[in-house]
Amino acid sequence: MARKFTKKALVFASEQTYGVDAIAAAQPAKALLGREVNITPLAGENTALDYDDGKLGNSAEIATETYVTLEFGVDWAGSGTAITPPAYSELLASCLRNTSVKADKVEQTIDEASTASITLYFYLDGALHAIVGARGSVKLEAKAKDFPKMMFSFTGLFVPVASAVMPATDFTAWKTPFKVGAANSACTLDGSAIKLISFEYDQGNQVVHQEYVGHEEVIITDFQPSGKLVFEAADFDSFDPFAANTSVVDFSFTHGAATNQVGFSTQTLQLGRAEYGDQDGILTYEIPVRPIGNVDVLTSK
Repeated sequence: MARKFTKKALVFASEQTYGVDAIAAAQPAKALLGREVNITPLAGENTALDYDDGKLGNSAEIATETYVTLEFGVDWAGSGTAITPPAYSELLASCLRNTSVKADKVEQTIDEASTASITLYFYLDGALHAIVGARGSVKLEAKAKDFPKMMFSFTGLFVPVASAVMPATDFTAWKTPFKVGAANSACTLDGSAIKLISFEYDQGNQVVHQEYVGHEEVIITDFQPSGKLVFEAADFDSFDPFAANTSVVDFSFTHGAATNQVGFSTQTLQLGRAEYGDQDGILTYEIPVRPIGNVDVLTSK
């Protein structure tokens, strides 16, 4: 019988020891309500032997590097319970973001010293790809008249693929987001409200697979966040985006309602070279941005 591509599921758990299968070790695991799942089960390099054997044609190759990459999206939404971390918090921990519970909200801030890693189980109609020691990066996207999204990309250590049946899945921890728009979203730039059309943020973690004698690990060596703002062009006297090139300003985006509200903010967003755009015949600004330092914050409440 043909195997079905849509019969797939993701489960993940935080590792207590790097590279040790957390799910097999019975650490608390969550089913992941994802979309756009894409796996590269044998990432890495093959190297040709290239013997000088007096013959034309190819030499055989050997695998000199093998690891796994996995990408997927989730809804950017709250937990559904006040002051409770959302379901994706453990994923963010493996992307250099530490979660802390405050009096009135949950914050996820960049932790440059983080060593968190996760185990991921990807089931694909009869096959199990177990990925251990995974670390990665995250992107955010909020676009008017759409739902906000988080896109994760993980790199992990290869485990031989095995036969497995699809597990039971419980997605109650994942909440449905609100659409981005006038009713439930707000945005300010340099202290003033803007009519936001879209916001993109890429944390830009530099994820490296290392292997040498006695050591194999996926590490995050740096992060270089970037993004883009698209918003309606207000009266020119109120904001000159061309004079603002390289200016560093504050920025805040919030979205949702009580127990299902998320946000992104930073006090140090550097504006890039603005361009004009057209949204349904309305003049817009399209501005690349660079979050400076490690002070941007994700929130939920």
